[in-house]
Amino acid sequence: MQSPFQSQGRRMAEPDAGLPPLGAWRSLRARGWIAALALLAYLLVSAGYVAHERMRLLESLQALEALQRHDKALALAEAAVGGAVVDVAELSSAAGGGDPPLPQEIVLYMETCTRLFAALDEFDPAYALLQRSIQRSYEGLRAAPARANWIDMRETLHHTTEALEARRHALGERLRALNDGYQRESDRMTLQSMLLAVAGFVLFGSLAAWFFGRLARDIGALESHARRIVRGERGVVLPVRRDDEVGRLMHAVNRMASDLDERERRIELEGERRAHAEKMRSVGALAAGVAHEVNNPLAVISGVAQSLQAAPDAAAASAAATTILEQAQRAAQAARMLADAAAPYSAATDWVDLNALVRRVVQLHGYDKRYRAVRVELDLDPQLPAVRTSADAVQQVLMQWLAIGCEALVHEGRGAPATLRSRAEADRVELMLCFPAAAEPWRDERQRDALLTRAMIEPLGGRLVLAQDAGPALRVQLTLPIAEADRKE
Repeated sequence: MQSPFQSQGRRMAEPDAGLPPLGAWRSLRARGWIAALALLAYLLVSAGYVAHERMRLLESLQALEALQRHDKALALAEAAVGGAVVDVAELSSAAGGGDPPLPQEIVLYMETCTRLFAALDEFDPAYALLQRSIQRSYEGLRAAPARANWIDMRETLHHTTEALEARRHALGERLRALNDGYQRESDRMTLQSMLLAVAGFVLFGSLAAWFFGRLARDIGALESHARRIVRGERGVVLPVRRDDEVGRLMHAVNRMASDLDERERRIELEGERRAHAEKMRSVGALAAGVAHEVNNPLAVISGVAQSLQAAPDAAAASAAATTILEQAQRAAQAARMLADAAAPYSAATDWVDLNALVRRVVQLHGYDKRYRAVRVELDLDPQLPAVRTSADAVQQVLMQWLAIGCEALVHEGRGAPATLRSRAEADRVELMLCFPAAAEPWRDERQRDALLTRAMIEPLGGRLVLAQDAGPALRVQLTLPIAEADRKE
C-alpha cells in the first residue's frame, strides 16, 4: 500500500493540469533567441547603412582623385604652353624678312603640348579645340615662317594660356569644394557610426538590464517565498506576473505551499481526532467505573430500604426508606447520564439523531466547572429528521464552539443565556448556536479553530458559517445534508 506522502509527491512532480501549455515563444530560451536575432538584425541594418554611406564617401574620394589628376595634367599643359609663349614672343620679335627655318625648341614645345593636351582629353573633350587652334597656327607657321604667322602663333598661345588659367582656377574651386564636402561626409559618417553604436548599446543594454533585473527580482521574491514556506508562513500566495519557466516555477511553489498546508492540516486534524477519541475513551472508562462503583452500594441501600419499608410497625423507618429510595434513584440516574454522555461515537457515517446528540453535548458540557454559570437554552425541532453523518465530527464541532461561546460569556460576565436551535430545511438541517458575546471569529486563534472545524464538516457535505452580529452576538450556523447521497465529493 502506497503512502499518501508518496502519492502527493508524485502529484506535485507532475505538470499542473490547470495551467495552459507553455508557448514556444514564451520560454526563456525562445526569448533569448529572439533577442539574439534582434541584435543581429540591428547589426546588419547598421552595417548596411554604414556601407551605403561609405560607398558615397568612396565616390566622393574617387571624384576628388580625378580632379587632382585633372589639375596636375592641366598644370603641366599650362606650364608647357606658357614656356612656348615666351619663346614664340622672342622669336616673333626677332623675325625679319625672309623665311628662316623653325627653331628646334619650338618643334619640341609643339610635340610636348600635343602630348599634354591628349592627356587632358579624358577629363574634358573641349581641350581638343584649344589643341587644334594651336595646331592650325603651328601648321601655318611651319608652312610659311613669316612675321605675321609668328604673331598669329603668339596670339594663339596667349589665348590658350588664358583659357587654361581660367579652367585651372575653376578646377581649383571645384577641388576645394569637393574636398570640403568629402571632409564633411567623413565627419558625418563617423558621427553616425558612433551614434548607431551608442544607440544599440543603450537600447539593448536597457532591455537586457530590465529583463535580467525583473528576472532577478522575481527569483528573489521566489526565494523569499520559499523561505517563508519553510518557516511555516504559508498564508500568502506569491503573485505570478510571468508566463515563462519562472512563472511556472512560481505556480509550482504556490501549489506546493497549498499542498503542504493541506497535508499539515490533515495531519493536525487526524491528531486532533485521535486525541479526542482517546480523551472520550478515557472519560467513558471513568464514567463506566464510576457508574459501577456507585451502582453496587446503591443496590445494597435499595435492598435495605425495601426491607425497612416492608416493616408494618415502623412508620419512621418507612419514611426514611422512601427517602433512601428516592436518593438512590437520583444517583442511579446521574450515573446513567454520565455514562451515556461520555460514551464515544464511531467516526464512521451513520444515521444520527441530532436532537439527542445536541442534548448529549449540552449535558457533557455541563459537567465542566468553568461553565456552570452559563445557561444553555435548547430550542429543538421535534420533527427534525435523522441525518446520515459522522456523529463524532458533529459532536466535536459543537463542543468546540460551545466552549468558545461560553468562554466569551464568562469573560464578559454576561448573565444572558446561550441558545442552541435545530431546524429542518428541505433536504438539510441547521443547527444554530447564538451567544450574546463578542467572540470576534476573525482573530487568528479563532481562524485556526474555524479552519479545523470546517475541515471536519466539509468532507461530510456540510457548511459552517461564523458571524459576529450586532448586539454583539456570536452566531455559529452548522448546515448538514440529510442523506449521504446529497454530499458532494
